[in-house]
Amino acid sequence: MVYHSSFVDEEGVAKACGCPLLPLKSHIKGPAPISNQDRTDIVDEAITFFRANVFFRNFDIKSSADKLLIYLTMYINVALKRLEGCRTLAEGTKAIINLGLEKVPVPGEAGFPFAGLFAVPRSRQEAELFRNYLKQIREETSGRLLSRAYRPNGTPNKWWLAFAKRKFMNVIVPH
Repeated sequence: MVYHSSFVDEEGVAKACGCPLLPLKSHIKGPAPISNQDRTDIVDEAITFFRANVFFRNFDIKSSADKLLIYLTMYINVALKRLEGCRTLAEGTKAIINLGLEKVPVPGEAGFPFAGLFAVPRSRQEAELFRNYLKQIREETSGRLLSRAYRPNGTPNKWWLAFAKRKFMNVIVPH
């Protein structure tokens, strides 16, 4: 059974493209509200559930936060693919920084995975808000993922990098 997000109560949470802009425990500048450091956020959930959820071909969406969980699971898969050939934490950090510098597509643009999952932005402002949120959440996920994908001595953690070979929801991830 697939793991769903615990963020089902969305009262007072802003949305863009049908996706809740959930709070993050982040020091990275962006549109996401700041969450308490002692609470679990969507990035924690995505990383925690990744190794179980990546095995599923179908994902029954129970809340709009599940859409974000699907997006982050796919992003973690892409990031692990980039880290696959990196033998040190320094190399991995460089690969992740380069991934973060890539243009972040929004629904309706070429290159956006899961086109039918999110609503197409109704305005240019909504598109930019969602793009900035996705960029912020991707950077935050990348930083936290590095501490899991590499051991404290800087060597790769094979128990994480082995999941780079998995296809999430039967989607082939480009390198």
